[in-house]
Amino acid sequence: MTLMKRDAVEVLRQFESVKSQAKKLRQSIRDSLSGPVEELKSLVEAYKDAKLHFGGIASEQNINVYLRDIEIKGSDYSAGYKQKALSREIDVECDKAIDILGNVAAPLSKDDLEQLAAFREQLETLSEVLPDINYEINVNEALNEYERGAYLASALISGRVILYALNQIRGESAEKKVRFLREKGIIEEGGKEEVYESILNADKRARDLYSYDLSVYPSSSDALLLLGDAIGILEIVSNVLNAENKSAEK
Repeated sequence: MTLMKRDAVEVLRQFESVKSQAKKLRQSIRDSLSGPVEELKSLVEAYKDAKLHFGGIASEQNINVYLRDIEIKGSDYSAGYKQKALSREIDVECDKAIDILGNVAAPLSKDDLEQLAAFREQLETLSEVLPDINYEINVNEALNEYERGAYLASALISGRVILYALNQIRGESAEKKVRFLREKGIIEEGGKEEVYESILNADKRARDLYSYDLSVYPSSSDALLLLGDAIGILEIVSNVLNAENKSAEK
């Protein structure tokens, strides 16, 4: 079977996912007597797959960094403390890979990297509230495409998230949506103009992408703006859901 080639950004995200998975595993272990063995096996397999792809990139780039082989075969890892120890070993190896791949991946400015990291943090928080996992999947994909320098792809994905999310807010126009948000107590009178402008601008930027002028391509700053718009609109949608849930509880 031929190994599908992945670029540095994809493998970087893979290691970040494994690291996050390892953290969640440790948090799920309540005591030192036993732990979720199947989850540990899944974690190790995910690490091994990421390590395999890292090896291909390291070979191409002449990177002399070795990641440890980590296995659980032939050993009893049912004890919680053993699982925590192994997950920390995986953490260490992931950190090594993430550090290397961060330098190999398409270079972005420090400001862009900080902004993307902030978007990811916001998305992670919002994903705990938003019921549709497709929001998270699409925005993550838009972030990944931006990192690869595929600004059109990133912008198009952000645009469809914005348009879909805006449709979840009651009201045919931006003004009516703001009125609805005020009625729900989500925005105060003083914040009306700011929210109105953010909805209007996000909607316009997203729709402009789907214009019939095929000569228009979004720049990196355009794509970054749309990512910010997508996060901002999702925050409004999450506030709507919170308000509706509170109303339902009364």
